[in-house]
Amino acid sequence: MSHHSTARALLSGVAAFRNVTVQQMRLICNKKCINCKVTRPLSLAANAQQQYQVKERKERKELPVPSVPISSAQVSRDSVTVKFGDGRESPMPYVWLRDNCRCPDCYSSEALGRKCLLSDLDVEIQAMDIQSNDESLNIEWSDGHRSEYPAEWLHARAFTPEARALRRDVYALPKEPWGANHKLLEFDYESMRKDDKVLLEWLLTMETQGSAMLKNVPDKDVAGPEMIEHIAFVKQCHYGPHSPVINRPNTNNVAFTNAKLGMHNDLPQYEHMAGIIFIHCVKQHVGTGGESVIADGLFGAELLRKEHPEAFKILTSTDSYFWDKGHANYSWEMEEFYKISKFPVITLNSSKEVIRIAVNNAIRDSYLDLPSSKVKKFYESLKVFNDILYSNSSTFKMDSGDLMTLDNVRCLHGREGYEAFSDRHIESSYLDWDEARCRRRRIQEKLGLLRTV
Repeated sequence: MSHHSTARALLSGVAAFRNVTVQQMRLICNKKCINCKVTRPLSLAANAQQQYQVKERKERKELPVPSVPISSAQVSRDSVTVKFGDGRESPMPYVWLRDNCRCPDCYSSEALGRKCLLSDLDVEIQAMDIQSNDESLNIEWSDGHRSEYPAEWLHARAFTPEARALRRDVYALPKEPWGANHKLLEFDYESMRKDDKVLLEWLLTMETQGSAMLKNVPDKDVAGPEMIEHIAFVKQCHYGPHSPVINRPNTNNVAFTNAKLGMHNDLPQYEHMAGIIFIHCVKQHVGTGGESVIADGLFGAELLRKEHPEAFKILTSTDSYFWDKGHANYSWEMEEFYKISKFPVITLNSSKEVIRIAVNNAIRDSYLDLPSSKVKKFYESLKVFNDILYSNSSTFKMDSGDLMTLDNVRCLHGREGYEAFSDRHIESSYLDWDEARCRRRRIQEKLGLLRTV
């Protein structure tokens, strides 16, 4: 079925065309139509499974991947409202359409990047001529330029709640807060290296739950970095690509002693904190001591917001300094370092969602950029948050050959102290979230599981 219609508007009379229907078509439902079966939002898993099944049928030439046609378009002063075959509709602002022209002069299909310059964009741009059919929307602009927009491209980028939610999930999956009863999901180290489906399951687990345990890890100090290199790139810091967490002489960090460590996030002295920490237990301490304690900072922050709103406001609006100054213990470490960062203990995004926790009592600086009258309230807030975290924490002892992975900008970890003579050996290394999400999207694409339309 095809259809074609045209609307013309002179610059001097664009307003006269407001609310004029450019084209209208009633779709005849065919019982084999996939789109009309979707009567309610699907879960992420159901969406992924549906996409995978459609891809399989396409590859077997049983069923083409369905398109979402344009059924009508309606002109207004600053936008054209497009209605799609699945019943959804969305205004498409002219300035956005012109900025996203897909022609070779405006967009590189090889580099997947915009070639036109923002300085050349007219925010008052108007459409002089609009034509639409099942497959595309075609516009002649007041600057003389012509653009064509595929129906599926518009549907995926529509300003609808559904399309916007899908893009948010492509960016980052919703998090699932957890408390003291949380059990870490377990993954086999070699299976993650050999099977992308297992690796994807770990990536999805880390995005949603922020924690997992790898089992049967090789007995070598670079097992963590080797897994990270399989995923993407090791996040470097002044401790090098990996850090032996042992009781070191002439130590350059409190963690490299046998002392008890309070729960903390690693590397808050960096403006861009490491996203995921890999904690590999090469050799565990025999006897009492060395137990790990973990907590979900997201869960704790939401409890703080609900039960102690004043403390929550203080910790989200007061900057703390974090610092780290020292010297190398090993050849792969920076010879001398002096890092300082400054941000709140709890960071919110523009939607007031918690996106980063930065707790590390060892390297929280003694300098406070506060008037003295606010210092006590700040400490009271820190203590309340710390108490909430410990009240909802989980304690266990890792075995030799275990590798715990934690979302380092969300989850906190600590340990019980152990005897100084112990040969307990932990290795830590880091992976940035940018790289982890990148690998997740690529595997989803490869498996036909990345839903974007």
